[in-house]
Amino acid sequence: MTMITALLAATVFAAFQDPPAPAPAPQQEDGESRGARIRRAEQEFGRGGGGFQWGGGDPERMNEMRIQGLKTQLGLTDEQVQKATEIFKQAREAEQKVETDRQAKVREMLTDDQKKKYDEMIANQNRAQGPLGWLDRTMSAFGDRLKKDLSLDDATHEKVKANIEEFRKKIQERGEKIRQSGERIDWSAEMQSYQEGAKETGEKIKAHLSTEQKEKFDKIVEDMQRNRGPGGGGERRGPPTPEERVGRVMESLKITEATEAAAVKAAVQKVFDAEHAMGEYDREARGKLDEIKKDSALTDEQVNTKLNEIRTGRLEKDKAFKAAQAALREIISARQELELIQQRVLR
Repeated sequence: MTMITALLAATVFAAFQDPPAPAPAPQQEDGESRGARIRRAEQEFGRGGGGFQWGGGDPERMNEMRIQGLKTQLGLTDEQVQKATEIFKQAREAEQKVETDRQAKVREMLTDDQKKKYDEMIANQNRAQGPLGWLDRTMSAFGDRLKKDLSLDDATHEKVKANIEEFRKKIQERGEKIRQSGERIDWSAEMQSYQEGAKETGEKIKAHLSTEQKEKFDKIVEDMQRNRGPGGGGERRGPPTPEERVGRVMESLKITEATEAAAVKAAVQKVFDAEHAMGEYDREARGKLDEIKKDSALTDEQVNTKLNEIRTGRLEKDKAFKAAQAALREIISARQELELIQQRVLR
């Protein structure tokens, strides 16, 4: 196994642990077993999907969760479920139109070159929210780091970037296939595939390097493996504090007027607070799911009730997060919004 392969293997297995197969459980009248319900909930809250929330990231799945919650808690009839489904569908289409109109207005003010970059940025953000998005992001900055640390000339840098982009494209295509199919990820099989791809990519990169650069490349990958990240060498650091994140965002916006800066800073802080609350809720939800799985005395109806309670709470956190983002959009310019999308504060 090459060093770059070892890096990806260590990084992925550190974040993703494939849970043991649950014992067979009795089937519900709707054909879904108790175990299947719990496993589906685990996927929604990041278990078995590396933090990608099927419910939180897929609008259609979120609507299904809302409707199921209404059906369970209010006792909706089949006719009412059908009407609710249509209501949520129309609301989703309206939201999509708002987002499409917003993007169109942003594009109107851009130059042709900026439009190309903006379209690429939006496409990258959509990919980044997929089930393999973080793996894609892990590789995205690798080429620039190699250019700096290996003192690559422009011609060699372009060749190295092409190798990395080829590998990223495979990750993106696989992630999109998973997203569209909604399939459960078999991480053992996925890792086998990406180990092979990583090994091939590493060999292609080293083919462009001098003997000295190859030695440095191996050292860089060793550092990345030790730190489990593409950001650079040195001692491993924890994630930035909320204050650090806000500070970096405000620095990028370069707002000189004090009152405006204070208002934007407060709104950005609320977005980060809501995002943090959503992450904390997901972690707590995974603990609750473990408790539900262990409690064999619970009836299927009780399991379903508890799952719906967890989903309802998650939807409230998601609603607060989106409201904070909407409030921030209300007080910033289109160019500031563009910067915040690039900073992944907004989507």
